[in-house]
Amino acid sequence: MTTQSAMHGAAPAPSAPGGLALPRLAALLAFAFVALVWGGIWLRNTAPAVGPLLGQAIGATGAMFITPIALAAALGLWLRQPWDWWFSVIVAAYQTVSYMLFVMVVLASGDATGLLTWLTGLLLLVLLVVLLLPGTRRACTPPPI
Repeated sequence: MTTQSAMHGAAPAPSAPGGLALPRLAALLAFAFVALVWGGIWLRNTAPAVGPLLGQAIGATGAMFITPIALAAALGLWLRQPWDWWFSVIVAAYQTVSYMLFVMVVLASGDATGLLTWLTGLLLLVLLVVLLLPGTRRACTPPPI
């Protein structure tokens, strides 16, 4: 990357051939999280008999709050914006911790957990791990001057 492109806010060039892969994988995982949350809400409303199989999950109110934030993170990661790696790490870490606390409360209260409960938690953990990989950060953030 040249000094001129860094001054104009251009996204950093990938340092390796797979430099685009990790941020784009993280973006797809963030988008999959949104799709999973809304898909679970839709499935729970259209087929109530499936509710016990799905278990506890994020409701519509939480989804309306989470969706624009997660989609902004996904878009920024896809475009490899320097601000977005930090934003995505903060958002994914907060959401993962928050969701794991939710799962602990569900387990402690004896409520049913199901496929959706565990799949959402797993997706959030995988997203956070991919974001924290050094290659993802390197592809999204400009090198120090």
